[in-house]
Amino acid sequence: MADRIDFAAVADAALSRAEMLVPQWLPGGRREGHEWRCGSLKGDPGSSFSVNLTTGQWADFAGDSDRGGDLVSLYAAIFTGGDQGQAARELRSQLALTPSPRTQQTSVARKPEKGAKTPWVPVLPVPLGSPPPPVAHSVRGRPEAKWEYRDENGALLGVIYRFRTSDGGKEVLPCVWATEPERQISEWRWMHFQEPRPLYGLHRMRLDYPVLVVEGEKCADRAFEHLSQWFDVVSWPGGGKAVDKANWAPLTGRRVIVWPDCDSKREKGDAPEADRPFLPVGKQPGILAADAVIRQVQQRGCRVWRVELPEPGVLPDGWDVYDATEEGIEGEDLYRWMRGRLREIGGDDFAPAPAKTGAPTPEPAAAREWHSRLLRKPRGGWEDCKENVAIALEDHPLLRGLLAYNDFTGRIEKRREPPWASRPGEWTEDDDRELSMWLGVSCELLIRSTGTVAEGVMIVANRNRHHPVRDWLQSLEWDGVDRCTTWLHDCLGVADTEYASLVGTLWLRQAVNRILRPGTKGDYALILEGLQGLRKSTAMKRLGGEWFSDAPLDLNSKDAYMAIDGVWIYEIAELDAFNRAESTRIKAFMTMAEDRYRPPYGKRYISRARQTVFVGTTNNDEYFKDPTGNRRFWPVYCTCVDLDRVVGIREQLFAQAMAEVEEGKPCYPTRSEEVSLIVPEQERREIVDPWMEYIIRWVNEPERAVTKEFSTAEILSGAIRMAADRMDGQRSAATRVGNCMKKLGWGKRRGSAEGYRPWVYVRPAGSTSGSAPPGGSQVEGVEDAPLPI
Repeated sequence: MADRIDFAAVADAALSRAEMLVPQWLPGGRREGHEWRCGSLKGDPGSSFSVNLTTGQWADFAGDSDRGGDLVSLYAAIFTGGDQGQAARELRSQLALTPSPRTQQTSVARKPEKGAKTPWVPVLPVPLGSPPPPVAHSVRGRPEAKWEYRDENGALLGVIYRFRTSDGGKEVLPCVWATEPERQISEWRWMHFQEPRPLYGLHRMRLDYPVLVVEGEKCADRAFEHLSQWFDVVSWPGGGKAVDKANWAPLTGRRVIVWPDCDSKREKGDAPEADRPFLPVGKQPGILAADAVIRQVQQRGCRVWRVELPEPGVLPDGWDVYDATEEGIEGEDLYRWMRGRLREIGGDDFAPAPAKTGAPTPEPAAAREWHSRLLRKPRGGWEDCKENVAIALEDHPLLRGLLAYNDFTGRIEKRREPPWASRPGEWTEDDDRELSMWLGVSCELLIRSTGTVAEGVMIVANRNRHHPVRDWLQSLEWDGVDRCTTWLHDCLGVADTEYASLVGTLWLRQAVNRILRPGTKGDYALILEGLQGLRKSTAMKRLGGEWFSDAPLDLNSKDAYMAIDGVWIYEIAELDAFNRAESTRIKAFMTMAEDRYRPPYGKRYISRARQTVFVGTTNNDEYFKDPTGNRRFWPVYCTCVDLDRVVGIREQLFAQAMAEVEEGKPCYPTRSEEVSLIVPEQERREIVDPWMEYIIRWVNEPERAVTKEFSTAEILSGAIRMAADRMDGQRSAATRVGNCMKKLGWGKRRGSAEGYRPWVYVRPAGSTSGSAPPGGSQVEGVEDAPLPI
């Protein structure tokens, strides 16, 4: 059988690695925006030859014939004398692609041939374990926006992408997970949902809220952002002419407000546009679409209002809720503005739409007879048990999909609003009581103990576990371009050194490793130094996203453990403000692999494997007060912060770190790296004890230069000139001397004296003069100056 080549798959795979492949093929070029420019197909320096790294299109503008639409043709032009078949085979081998699409599912979406009846059938929802949706289109490149369609339970149904075309216009393309039954293969396809198509925003819908219908996913998101306190918000796919192709059944019986686009289209004709009259209000596209929505929802028993807008020409063409917020009408102001323009629409205000052939839009399935699964008492009625609570939560139409257990925060969550007055978020004891009340009143299922309710809740939540950070990391795909070794330099203005490259990479790997393997070693903290107002903390907040926190940390309370629950990146702010004892507690806190505490109102202690990594910030350049234990801090000096770049490369930073951790690369430095690169940087930040210079001067004076060992009392009385009655019993002076001698490299052993064996400090081997004072002596010529005691 002939070797079958899937050219589209090879081209898409090559395009996903364009930033790595194209510079290898054309090494003399340079990047300009989203293009790679060089002088010719040979990769000579210049700018007449260009490759679009987003779309794969390429051309030599110095000639007329050298141009192509994808990276397969580019490879052929460079390496195989124009033989695209050979080019595809070689690329397929280099990219480790499977020769046959029958044996593997792919996340590179394909577009059916225009006009052809496709054998592909969309699958809704997307099956668990399917690859993530494509990040780019083979022709259009990366989208400027995309919207995920999800069902009432949050399951993914498909994605709508918006691309910017070469002429500045926009193109909207749907993408769904589809299967071809005959060949038994499944993949992402650039095709629409089957009719009736799902509404956008179903996963955010609650029970008792009025529903605002707007045109377009962008408007739906913006409206929900500003009006979710009062309304649910939905839209439909396909634009104004596709209203009747959508499934409006989820709105059955609801109160519905329709906000049309305020269009100002003009009559067609030969006259200049400014001279042609506007179309009547009833023929404007936005109003026609709104009327179609109203007909659909009125047929489903909805009470309907419409937002009345000005006549055509008063507002810019296409003005909508998004434009309103851009003009500063937000939140309560937007709500009041809209409420003042509502008109209720009666059933007689609109003529029925003409009948269309084809299958009718299906209504929602009747509520499942969930009572049939409940456990009964021998003499009738429902058992008061945790099993029945779990059955109700899993089977009742208003409770299905409500609960999930968040493995990151260690808490049970409400994924949407329950059928009582409560918001999505953490499940609390109040929710136990409300659920008990609701089951008794609405379902005639009486559960007397909230403890029984809580056990049933836990059963269902444990069956629906998720880890938002791990799920996000596993959805990322690294493009092969190294950014981890340079991100501190590129984003924070840190000097581009081997040290910065090392600690920047290791810290990111450590962050990923702690999510993949909670409780593993992750006790190194990145310390960001720099001027106040540089936005160091903001950069870390952008890097950590919703999983970042800089809340105050009280190390004397169990609240410290709860403060980092559900936090991935925790900032310890103003590190220089901590005294030595606090710094010691911080180091001890950072090294814990497991947090054990009893939460408020909790009945027992819980243990949580640590998933947090730490970052510190300071405005000083000397802040290590504790002379020992600074190995856990990796300081870097920031000169400028590029927040846009942090956001722009965030996903690829963690995608690379994820790939490297999965390859088994280390998350901590070797001993040689620590000694040669890290320790010198840490020592530069230490606050040097002024006693050290006096001690060095004293032990190196000619009469003592050959003496191998000294006791603490000898050093205190001789070098520091401390009287015997001032040598305190709490040993703080002795401890201070010990730290200085250890820092200078002196050893310690038991001395030998008649009747007494004091501890003595031993001069370093091979040295007759001891160590030099760090930074040079500051006491020469001031023998009689008062000592810093």
